[in-house]
Amino acid sequence: MFRRSLSRLLFSPRRGCLRLPSLVQQRMGISSEAYATQVPKMFARLREGLEPMKTSNDGFAIDIDGEESMSVTIGSPGAYQFTSDAKKKELQMFSPISANVYYYNYDESKQEWVNVNDGHYLVELLTRELLTSCSGLPEF
Repeated sequence: MFRRSLSRLLFSPRRGCLRLPSLVQQRMGISSEAYATQVPKMFARLREGLEPMKTSNDGFAIDIDGEESMSVTIGSPGAYQFTSDAKKKELQMFSPISANVYYYNYDESKQEWVNVNDGHYLVELLTRELLTSCSGLPEF
């Protein structure tokens, strides 16, 4: 009985993936001030890490719209969209490769944006996907 309850808590049948319990997500939360600092830092990190890829990929473009959103166009697959949700203290990434929206919370102990469902880092997924559709490597 306990195992079945635990598996329902950790596994989302609708998405077919592991999810972190909300208590764990709350522990990973940061203050509004820290969040307001970390989003622009992440956008700058992405811009700096992806900038070198522009020369070896036609149609590759990076656009930052203030501190709330950023897009990275990678040519024919489309564009990654990064959106800040200050109310939830969450960073969202739409991927044109997997056609999915991923949600991230900032983990101060790891100093990384961590996926709320399975714990992967934003830069890890982005790097893996760019390897399949672009030339060169991001410099994160």
